[in-house]
Amino acid sequence: MSGLDHGPITAAPVTREEAAALARLLHVLADDTRILLISTLLHAPEGELHSRELQERLHLHQPTASHHLRKLVRSGILEREQRGPYAFFRLAPDALPRLRAIFDGQPPRVRRARSRRPTV
Repeated sequence: MSGLDHGPITAAPVTREEAAALARLLHVLADDTRILLISTLLHAPEGELHSRELQERLHLHQPTASHHLRKLVRSGILEREQRGPYAFFRLAPDALPRLRAIFDGQPPRVRRARSRRPTV
């Protein structure tokens, strides 16, 4: 999740680079399979599962699971640790706090358009 240290997007206007980084992150999150993977890991008893367990729980084929897990790892949302023949995955410790920080804060004030009275 590099490039997303801006803080709340309501605090100040984002730069073009920050907007691009945020769009890439949201694109990674905008997939139902990836949301299911994150949710499954969040509710795993040890907070982590190996790839085979994730495939079985979510009824995913190995190439599909690998594709989505790789995207989540590259985005910094998940961490991967190789142990023997298995790759274990867990949520990155700072993933949820950083996501929360991006959208935290007060919404910006929206100016209301002045109503124009029709001229007679």
